[in-house]
Parts: sequence; structure tokens; C-alpha cells
Amino acid sequence: MTNVAKKIVKYRLLIIVLAVLLLIPSVLGMMKTRINYDMLTYLPQDIDTVKGQNILLDEFNKGAFSILIVEDMDFKEIKSLAQKIEHVDHVSEVICYESMTDGEFPKEMLPKKYYDAFNNGDATLIAVFFDTSTSADETITAVENVRKIAGENCKVSGMSA
Repeated sequence: MTNVAKKIVKYRLLIIVLAVLLLIPSVLGMMKTRINYDMLTYLPQDIDTVKGQNILLDEFNKGAFSILIVEDMDFKEIKSLAQKIEHVDHVSEVICYESMTDGEFPKEMLPKKYYDAFNNGDATLIAVFFDTSTSADETITAVENVRKIAGENCKVSGMSA
């Protein structure tokens, strides 16, 4: 045991250099490794969950989705934001109160149960559907573009976010 300790002390500089050299490929590998949160990619193609996802993609053009929480924005700003997000590549649909009603009737006319489901104080929910799967590169890029468009007053959630 003392021989090992003596060799470690004697060759400490070599050991430190070797450790740093071994860290380089591990850091590079870590930076290049993508984290895949889409559990469906690991499941067999013949189970109902994967079949359902494929039907959503093929027949309804709906793959991944994100929920945006928009704060401190009025009706016109939210409607404008929804229209901008609709033009992002691979966004198939944007659903929010403002995009569905065109301001024809006030939010307060909605039953309280539905109003409270999509509004909380000065925060409003917007649903964004993508035409690609959760872990597709196109979806990740689309989510990044949505974040850029949405700005500071918006939080993006979902499996692809």
C-alpha cells in the first residue's frame, strides 16, 4: 500500500496530465450527445401507444405539442403572437382563445370552469401543435424559434421544450 502511495506522489504530475487528457474526449462526447425525452422511440412499433402516435402524425398532422404560458399581454398582443407562431416551420396549429374567437365576445362570458382552465390572473395558455414527432430535430428547431418569437413574457413547456 505504501508503494502505491509513493508512486502516486512521485508521478503526481503525470497522473494529473493523464486525467486532464482523459477528460477532453469525455467533455466532447458529452457536448455531442443529445438527450432524447421521447419515450416512444424506445418502444416497439406494434404497441397501441406507438400506433396512436403514428395515426396522429399521418392522418391529423399532429406530432409533438407545447403549451405556452403568456404573461402580461393583452388580447391583440396574444393574437399577434399566435399568428407569428403559426408561421414557424413545422408548426401545424396554434390554439388559444384569441385565435378562436377574434374578440367577438369577452373572455368573462365563458363559463368560469373553462375560463379558469386557460387563464390565471394575467397569464394565458396557448397550445402549439407540431407536424413532427417529439424528438425530431425539426420540432426542436421549431420550439427554439417559438421561444425567440415569444420573448421574455412567455414560458414554453412540453416534451420538446
